[in-house]
Amino acid sequence: MDDQVVAVIENKPLGSSYGLLSLDAARQAQAARPGQFAMVRILGTGGVLLRRPMSIYDVKPDAAPHSGPRLIQLLYKVVGRGTRLMAGLKPGDPVALLAPLGHGFFVEDYLEQAEQADEVLHVAGGIGIAALLMAARELAEKGFKQRLFFGGRSRGDLVGAVDFRPYLRQIVVVTEDGSCGCRGYVTGPLEDHLARYPDRRFLLLACGPWAMLQATAELAGRYGHRLLVSMENRMGCGLGVCLGCCIRVEGEGHGAYQRVCTEGPVFWADKVVWERGTLPIT
Repeated sequence: MDDQVVAVIENKPLGSSYGLLSLDAARQAQAARPGQFAMVRILGTGGVLLRRPMSIYDVKPDAAPHSGPRLIQLLYKVVGRGTRLMAGLKPGDPVALLAPLGHGFFVEDYLEQAEQADEVLHVAGGIGIAALLMAARELAEKGFKQRLFFGGRSRGDLVGAVDFRPYLRQIVVVTEDGSCGCRGYVTGPLEDHLARYPDRRFLLLACGPWAMLQATAELAGRYGHRLLVSMENRMGCGLGVCLGCCIRVEGEGHGAYQRVCTEGPVFWADKVVWERGTLPIT
């Protein structure tokens, strides 16, 4: 974890509501692992007190030959004042970046389950896609077969899918309005796939809204597959101090709560108490 003021290298619009922010943050990029996140503060503006938690979408080298990771990329959706300010950033603008944070999709946690699986299935809802790219690349480098189920409200919400193509055998897209792929929720074709291959073993990795994660957990439990979920919640500090991002898990007393920012954001789905939702990130 490192707290730095870093410079914007590029802020690429991806349609009307999304963007990809590239930051010059070599130390943080080199330390980042799949599924971790950053706390971002836009400098020089008033009215936004807290940092914004953002999944680390990717890390990239700079233009120098054989250089290591230098750029941290954040995929964002404009939903409130903080992300509107983020969309207005220009190359050279300073950003306060606390990263990398959290316990992400660490392959040593699920390598045994991946090795026993016939296929790894990624399940993403909207901006939840941001948490999965680095995990897909790491699994591809280890030779695992993978497939992505990606859902959004409309075609414009399916950002980032093209970046997954080198690592997957198939991308299944779903939109609620039917503007791209099949119409409905992402859990529809996911269930079709699980039901079509009852003798296969799958490992699922998922990130998206609470309702999507809960439905995915129900499917994984019904068909007997393990599922890792990347949880979203409001955060004050990102360091486990404020306790504002706690979710219910199996246990008693203090052990019945864990912090999304430190014990998570990635949890085994069968340990989460799904009856109680949390507020989404804004």
